[in-house]
Amino acid sequence: MAQVIDLLSWAALLGGGFFYVVGAIGLNRMPDIFTRMHAVSVSETLGVGLMIFGMLLQAGFTLVAVKLIIIVLIMWTTGAVATHALARAALHDGEKPLLADATGALVATDPVSLFPELGVRLATPLKSEIVEEEPVESGAPEDAETLAEAGYGAEEEDANPDAKRPDSADKEGQ
Repeated sequence: MAQVIDLLSWAALLGGGFFYVVGAIGLNRMPDIFTRMHAVSVSETLGVGLMIFGMLLQAGFTLVAVKLIIIVLIMWTTGAVATHALARAALHDGEKPLLADATGALVATDPVSLFPELGVRLATPLKSEIVEEEPVESGAPEDAETLAEAGYGAEEEDANPDAKRPDSADKEGQ
């Protein structure tokens, strides 16, 4: 029975290593940031999963197995969040995904033409891009020009449901 566990463990470890190598090759060979993120996420998901599974087989039912399960859960959660944040930042910076046209050639495609609601979200700045300055007067209300300088240039008040305008708190409080 120990030999079967060792064989399964080695197969899982080698499979995980294979997916990491494929992810590394994909990271270097893919043409744009979105396909590179895909290659890395596949290696992260399958590579980590298989390697942890191989280590779990070797650890048996011990505290080490619990720690390995916690590690894989943390890796899968943080990897998904980081990939989402990176893709959103790339779209916001104007990166255009490469899609194949009718002839099969890769062409930069405007994602807003595919998903119009994305244009509204991309029109508002990320929170990391907004530079907050000290107000001149502590009780002075902000006008539209100050909001536009701070990066709140959307025409509609609820253009981006994720972004909260500083002047909306004043209206809600009244």
